[in-house]
Amino acid sequence: MLGALACLPLATRAHAGAPSRVASLSWAGAQILASIGASPIALTELDSYPEVGALPPMPPGVIELGSHSEPNLELLAQLKPDLIVLDQDQSNVEAQLQRIAPTFTIDIYDAQRGKPLARAVEETARLAARLDRLAQARAYLDEVDRHLATRAATIATLDVPPVLVVDLYDDGRRFFVYGPNSMIHDVMTRLKIANAWRGDTDAGWVLLTVEDLAPMADAQMFYISHGARDRIALSNLVRSPLWRSLPFIAQGRFHPLPGFFTYGAASCAIQCADGLTQGLVATTHSGSGARG
Repeated sequence: MLGALACLPLATRAHAGAPSRVASLSWAGAQILASIGASPIALTELDSYPEVGALPPMPPGVIELGSHSEPNLELLAQLKPDLIVLDQDQSNVEAQLQRIAPTFTIDIYDAQRGKPLARAVEETARLAARLDRLAQARAYLDEVDRHLATRAATIATLDVPPVLVVDLYDDGRRFFVYGPNSMIHDVMTRLKIANAWRGDTDAGWVLLTVEDLAPMADAQMFYISHGARDRIALSNLVRSPLWRSLPFIAQGRFHPLPGFFTYGAASCAIQCADGLTQGLVATTHSGSGARG
């Protein structure tokens, strides 16, 4: 993971007058900024950020910039940022943003490149270089690496079945199933957990029905917690005889994961690894689940 830092061109390693007032229209960008000690002065959809369980927390004083798709450009201009961080899907407003300040685009989730965990590391290093914070990024990414290694060591002591990680659709019939090109899949790979879903997922997820889950009957299934939406989905699911008959339901292999932002930066990899590890430790019986 730390190879991303070593591979940075020498020209990016220092910037005269590195930006100190950075606004973010990107949650992933805000996560990177906070993780390297450069929290943004403003963020889009700030109120929703903690509601989905996104970390690190934003400090007091960060200003709300409106919606991700329609940020408050007038307020942003009044804040006079030195740099504006945005997501790849916000290129439609980039020309307007550049009239306010230079921009920096976060590019982690790309179906052609894949490997979002590695991309998150690279983008952390790249933004850190722009802000002259490579030392802080190195320390942070080293801690991420150690954290994931510790969780992998715990998983290695368990007899873990293939795992299915989903978001529940509130109609009680469909599921967003995470696979390749998702941060969740990359974390599972790092922890040496087999993903029960072996199909393609260009966007990192695929929409499946209850019927589609039947071939994955031996899986341990986790759903990412989303509060009230889950309660609606579960209430609808329990009415389905097919759902109740699925082995992972009938045998109690269906549990929540603490909510986190699934399309974030490296901090969401830590949250995912923690949730999976704690969930698998809790659901693996000591008599049959430990190895060695």
